[in-house]
Amino acid sequence: MKCPKCGFENPEGTLFCQECDWRVDYPYTPEKKRNPAVFSGLAVLLGIVTVLCAFVVGEGFAAAGIGAVGMVLSGYAIGVPRHVECDNKQLYTALAGLGIALNVVGFMYGLVLAVS
Repeated sequence: MKCPKCGFENPEGTLFCQECDWRVDYPYTPEKKRNPAVFSGLAVLLGIVTVLCAFVVGEGFAAAGIGAVGMVLSGYAIGVPRHVECDNKQLYTALAGLGIALNVVGFMYGLVLAVS
C-alpha cells in the first residue's frame, strides 16, 4: 500500500506507514502555508493608503472603509509569524504593528472627516 502522506510503498495489510507513521487508510491533506511577509506587507500598504486617503486626499469615507479592512488584516497579520516557521518573526510582527498603527490613525481621522 502506498502511503498518502510520504508516498512510501508499504507491504499489503499495513495499517501505519513504515516510513512516516501515517495511517495509510486515511487521506492526507497538506497544511496550507501562510507567508507572514505577504500579510505584513499588505497591512503596511493598506495603512499607507488609509493615511493618504485621510490626510492628503481628504476622503473620509474611503479612509474609514480602507482603515477598517486594514485593521482586521493587520490584526491577523500580527499573529501569523508566531504560528509559522520563518526567519524574521520580529520584523514581520513589527511591520504588522506599524500597519495597525497607520490603519487606526487613518481610520480615526477618516471618521472625523466623514462626520464633519
